[in-house]
Amino acid sequence: MGAAGCGPTNSENPPSGRCGDGVVQQQETCDDGLHEGGDGCDGACQVEQGWQCTGAPSRCTRQTGSCADGSTQCDANALCTETSGSAVCTCKPGYTGDGTTCTDVDECAIDTHTCDANATCANTPGSFTCACKSGYTGDGTTCTDIDECAIDTDTCDANATCANTPGSFTCACKSGYTGDGTTCTDIDECAIDTDTCDANATCTNTVGGFTCACKSGYTGDGTTCTDVDECTNNTDNCDANATCINTSGNFTCACKVGYSGNGVTCTDIDECASGTATCADDETCTNTPGHYVCTPNAPTCEAPKTICGTECVNTTSDANHCGGCGMACGGGQSCVDSQCRGGGSEFQISATWDRPGDGDLIVTTPTGNVISNDNMGPGDSTDQGQKDQDDYTGQGPENVFWASGVTPPPGTYYVCFETAEFFPSPSPDSPVTYSITVHKPGKEPQTFAGSFTSTAYTYPRACSPDKAGYVTSITYP
Repeated sequence: MGAAGCGPTNSENPPSGRCGDGVVQQQETCDDGLHEGGDGCDGACQVEQGWQCTGAPSRCTRQTGSCADGSTQCDANALCTETSGSAVCTCKPGYTGDGTTCTDVDECAIDTHTCDANATCANTPGSFTCACKSGYTGDGTTCTDIDECAIDTDTCDANATCANTPGSFTCACKSGYTGDGTTCTDIDECAIDTDTCDANATCTNTVGGFTCACKSGYTGDGTTCTDVDECTNNTDNCDANATCINTSGNFTCACKVGYSGNGVTCTDIDECASGTATCADDETCTNTPGHYVCTPNAPTCEAPKTICGTECVNTTSDANHCGGCGMACGGGQSCVDSQCRGGGSEFQISATWDRPGDGDLIVTTPTGNVISNDNMGPGDSTDQGQKDQDDYTGQGPENVFWASGVTPPPGTYYVCFETAEFFPSPSPDSPVTYSITVHKPGKEPQTFAGSFTSTAYTYPRACSPDKAGYVTSITYP
């Protein structure tokens, strides 16, 4: 008889510990004629061959007759029972048949087992076993999914993401990697051209990604790159005498006209020395930065004539150079013994300058009227004064005067000289020198000389002490 190896508990037949209810409890054993029909505790007591029970399993007696003497041939998996003098064969639990022949019941095949849906049922003689499927844990009757991702029993690559599934798991390579999830290889986005770098950026592959950096001459975050205008932001290395030309991602330098070189270094071309100047035979060529100047050769004059600009004149009788070069007499006046005589008011302001260009004489009268190239008179707006010419290519003279019989308004006159346009422009290396001569009746001429090293020009034209071309103030009479 079978015995359950469990701790002591209640028994229907103490202290014998016999099984009285057909179920083996803790520390009980089956009564005579019965044996335990299960595994371990709580196995059902079953009738042994040659015994029969007429009531509760505890009332079992040894059989007599054909069951006892073995003349009744029951199946090995059946029990023989004497009933009213007859022997009956009954298949044991887990078997089916007429008792003489008993066939194992496949509980797995007919789905009468108690295995979990996630367990495998295995048929055994007279019974079955349950085993949880791979990916599940439990006793087979109850099976719970194993989260391989959580307990780190998955086989995913270090660069893959593990996703738990019922009874298993899946592996998917992370962004920037390729493979089946179990093995993941870095994707070189730069090599296969799947990066998002700008066309003017350099792509650098990294583990699981890439970086973008704008190329030299461009600025931005690498995804978007904009051309750097080195010429505008003054980061070029062009010579001061070169022109900077911006290009895509770079720049070029070209020497200006009158200079030679590679643009980074530019040297002045001496047109006079190289023979590329176009001066006339009777002119002298003078090299200037980036250009040259042709100056008429001074004539040779015989006394009493003298050189004024490019002419030989007699300053004792020439009304345009009376008493000196550029000292012109007023309208209707003549030059006698280096003095202006007759005609006009004998009040005149004259201007000359030392090199060809557009010099402008401007006079403001005591009433505030301006006599200039824009208002040459005579008229009310000039207080009847007038200007004789606008010499914009020579060296003067330009004269402001009052005609015979016209009296200039008394008071203070402001005199200005402007360097409207000279080539080259006035500079410390190439100044423009002027001479202003004032003639008043009965008085010695006054001369005011000076020079400009930068352009002096005002528009609209006016003359006052605060103007760039201001020379002097004079009082008439």
